[in-house]
Amino acid sequence: MGIHKTDFIKTSVAIFWMVFCNTAFAQNPILKGLGVSDPHIRVFQDTIYLYSGHDANPKDKTWVMKDWRVFSSTDLRNWSLRNTISPIDNYMDDNSTDCWASDAATRNGKYYFYFSDRKRGVGVMSASSPIGSFKDVLGQPLVAPMHDPTILIDDDLEKTPYLIYGDKEGGGFHITKLNDDMISISEAPKPIQINGKAWKNAPHWMDKNYIFKYKDWYYLSWGRDYAISKNIYGPYQCVGSVGNGYNLSEYAHGSFFKWKGQFYHIWCYYINKGFKFRESIITYCHIDDNGKIVTDTNFLDQHFSNGVGQYQASWKKIEAEWFYEISEGIQKTGSKDEGFILTNIKDENYVKFANVNFDRVYKNIILRIKLYGQKGKIKIRTGSANGTCIGKINLNPKNRNEQFQELKLKIKDTKGLEDIFIFFEGNKNDALSLDWIKFE
Repeated sequence: MGIHKTDFIKTSVAIFWMVFCNTAFAQNPILKGLGVSDPHIRVFQDTIYLYSGHDANPKDKTWVMKDWRVFSSTDLRNWSLRNTISPIDNYMDDNSTDCWASDAATRNGKYYFYFSDRKRGVGVMSASSPIGSFKDVLGQPLVAPMHDPTILIDDDLEKTPYLIYGDKEGGGFHITKLNDDMISISEAPKPIQINGKAWKNAPHWMDKNYIFKYKDWYYLSWGRDYAISKNIYGPYQCVGSVGNGYNLSEYAHGSFFKWKGQFYHIWCYYINKGFKFRESIITYCHIDDNGKIVTDTNFLDQHFSNGVGQYQASWKKIEAEWFYEISEGIQKTGSKDEGFILTNIKDENYVKFANVNFDRVYKNIILRIKLYGQKGKIKIRTGSANGTCIGKINLNPKNRNEQFQELKLKIKDTKGLEDIFIFFEGNKNDALSLDWIKFE
């Protein structure tokens, strides 16, 4: 039997994107031109997985979403299309164009994909891998009506799983506890009470929820705004916007995730008014000293198209809070107005900036630091935390100061792409704070 022309075209396009998406995409918007919408990122086994909707065509004036897609990355630079999830594999119609927002979770060695059937309900599929192949396990919605699922696995002893979904028009966001099997609910869904102007003023259709936990607080977001509570069921109190600019608007469906000690925010936006085709942006994100979310639009102001996970040595400076990876125990502190720094950098701790592009030979690195204690040593290494030392400086009580100070270190001639590690050595009571670095 010959291959049907339509099937051949679909297969050819899929193969093209499989190859195309193995190219580096450390840029904004990420995966440009692919209609990446409703992006939910999960980290499984030190790999980043992006579960996204798929806007079909830039010329569509209504939502045409024929499938979902799974991308992955191990470095935030290279994104690969790993699978396309089709409604043919669940209870939805084979030719459905209603593949709305989704999320994923893992438990008991299996992976679960939760999907929206437009506003009709939330279904669930399972697989033995984060990329699938996912198969429908119920043949019907897990909950209905309403849509836009987010899964939170709590940090209690039981690692209790919750499903949050819904919209303002349908009575607000709803929450239900999942059973250990992740495919059934253990209680009747309950509406979540949100108090404050941000929710009161949100459009009647508002959906786009995402929830995560930080310390003892639950953060429930929608569009650009969010609310917090110490009880996952609420009530929640509005805090305000996570940031301004870059289409951080009521249409900005996104998610937050942590990887290698860094916190990130990814969200989508419509590229042209009146057309239902979206792109997604990713940037660094911070929780300030008062527990408020600060999406780093400052980074986007300066380096939008660069994307995260790589740096240019030619930048005026590389802020410490834009790090790629840090040792456990290092803390990010500060606020939107005062800026952010890294503190509690102790003996054998490092701060990593991956894929620094040295476009020419640089002979010096300047660090803005503050020393706590009596002495210490800063080493600049490449490749790994124990890699080649290209520069070092000894610190002594003269460097101990209540104010930050700038130190210039000579480094070996460096060119091309390098992973740069700021490595600290000191005694038990010695510690370092880092504000920024730059090269010259």
